[in-house]
Amino acid sequence: MRRAILFWAGLSLLCGTLARAEATRFFALGDLPYKTAEEAQLSALFDQAVAGGSPFLVHVGDIKSGGSPCTDAQLSRIAEIFRGQPVPVVYTPGDNEWTDCHRLSAGAKDPRERLARLRELFFADPEVLRLDRLGARVAAGGDGPAYPEQVAFMHSGILFVTLHVVGSNNGHRSGDAAAIAEFTAREAATRRWLAQALEQAKAQEALAMVLFFQANPQFELARPARGFVGLRESLIELLDRYPGPVLVIHGDTHNFQHNQPLRDARTGRTIERFVRVEVPGSPRIGGVWISIDASAETPFRVELVDLLARDPITP
Repeated sequence: MRRAILFWAGLSLLCGTLARAEATRFFALGDLPYKTAEEAQLSALFDQAVAGGSPFLVHVGDIKSGGSPCTDAQLSRIAEIFRGQPVPVVYTPGDNEWTDCHRLSAGAKDPRERLARLRELFFADPEVLRLDRLGARVAAGGDGPAYPEQVAFMHSGILFVTLHVVGSNNGHRSGDAAAIAEFTAREAATRRWLAQALEQAKAQEALAMVLFFQANPQFELARPARGFVGLRESLIELLDRYPGPVLVIHGDTHNFQHNQPLRDARTGRTIERFVRVEVPGSPRIGGVWISIDASAETPFRVELVDLLARDPITP
């Protein structure tokens, strides 16, 4: 009898491990829509992804063009598209939604006011993104400002994390004291959040980590712009302390990329377990399917999708 109990206990543990290591597949896009006509195309891409079985949808930011007016009406339309999806939407803000709103063509508005409004429309109402269905944990504000756009959740043994890092030098504008103050606080919060995510990954034995943010952090440059220094340092610290595969998905420059852009500073060798995917952007209407199997030799598989294409394109 005791042997039978031990057998079933061992089988249960094995089944739990296999279920936990089960491959997952989801759809991600960004830098879309840049014009009103592309809003319907965004919805069509989401429809295709839901029909394809994506358990959640990912938008890595820039839900408008940088030069178009920053209005509540435009933000509300996209929020309603997100709200209407039958699965949760993982969304991290882009620079066009708020940091670039100081531009004359965008209305010469205060970026901090626009960020506050963005948080109200997308994150204050849990029914817009429905991240609670994923068991998402939100970054605590502590004594400083809250960052509801920074979340983390486990899915199929993988830890998914959103970071608020945007294009246009991550909002770092020399000579603008308010912009520098906001950037400094947000950069510190982002670094804390990534450190907390690392501890969660270790505690829950995450098989892999996936990070979402909007900006292209200039991986190809030895010395990135000031706005991306903290992120780059945090990623290196993460890779030093977390032994599993790490995938970064971002947008910003609208050019699809799938590569391994980081090198070990000590050996000069490519860090093969770190992978970057940049989603395509307007005027190209598409996204990427990401398949993750942490036990495979190639943990992250990427399929590039164009709206009018019949079949995905595997790079």
